[in-house]
Amino acid sequence: MQERTAFRLAMLANGFQPLLNDCKRSIEKGWPRRIIDESEVRSWDRSALASTGLRIDGDLAVIDVDVADAGLVDALADTLGERFPELLTRGLVRHAGGPKEAWIARVDEPFRRLASRRWYRGSDPDDPSVPKHMVECFGSLGARQFAVDGPHARNRRGEVTSTYGFAGGASPATAPRASLPVLPIAAYAAACDLFDEIAVAAGLTAVNRNRRALAGQRCFELGADTEIETRDHGVMTVAELERFMRRRRAHSDAPAVRCSGSFHDPVRVRTDSHLVGWGRYGLSIHDTMTETTWHRREKASTARMFEFLLQMQQRNPFK
Repeated sequence: MQERTAFRLAMLANGFQPLLNDCKRSIEKGWPRRIIDESEVRSWDRSALASTGLRIDGDLAVIDVDVADAGLVDALADTLGERFPELLTRGLVRHAGGPKEAWIARVDEPFRRLASRRWYRGSDPDDPSVPKHMVECFGSLGARQFAVDGPHARNRRGEVTSTYGFAGGASPATAPRASLPVLPIAAYAAACDLFDEIAVAAGLTAVNRNRRALAGQRCFELGADTEIETRDHGVMTVAELERFMRRRRAHSDAPAVRCSGSFHDPVRVRTDSHLVGWGRYGLSIHDTMTETTWHRREKASTARMFEFLLQMQQRNPFK
């Protein structure tokens, strides 16, 4: 039996689902739905593929610190570790030959994905040689796997240039799944928010989408009874918030109104993450992380008509 097969069998015995990988890519068809058993793992012993993946299922979750700056990684680990010390003392810390890390633990409520903004240092974000830094969190509601053992990358000659490993010797092959800490979903949201704050403090610049992409990020899904948790004015329905914002229009020096994103994502509980405004479609709630703007459901037809008239004007510039 090859060493990698023993690693995979130990993973399975510890309550994890191993996958057969080609470096970071899982090669088995239908892997998000397949249940791997011991006989299948043993059949992989004959495969030349030496990398092993870990499927994120059930209560598993991963904080993927896709950050190529060791100082930024350490800053996030220190700051997040102060709030949730069990993450790095009892969770698994996977490396891949550089500053980037993946922190593996469990979560009290499965989710799909959370993310910080994408950051860079320099003057040209389109330069491929300029590293981009981002923190993403993945739960079991999306199809996701992480390579955890074996080759990470190869050069053009097929030689292994980096491998996966774990800090402190604790890995899915040595730590039972039940031993991993169960963190609140807020811990994963905090990892993204904290990295945004660290990036700003470090003088990094956020990668912005182009204007056309921003214009398309509109959601007309707010109902009159939808509850919005504001930072300074408590919980208000959308109808109440509309009346409040209409009254404020006469006061240009009034402070900005901010709210949480709990109306569309129960994880987004920070009451300063969204900006409330008033514009062409009436009430607007702008998500500063995903750059999505939310409007009243009834305004959707107005928006479509406006886009239609704009297209007609572009086709008939003399009218």
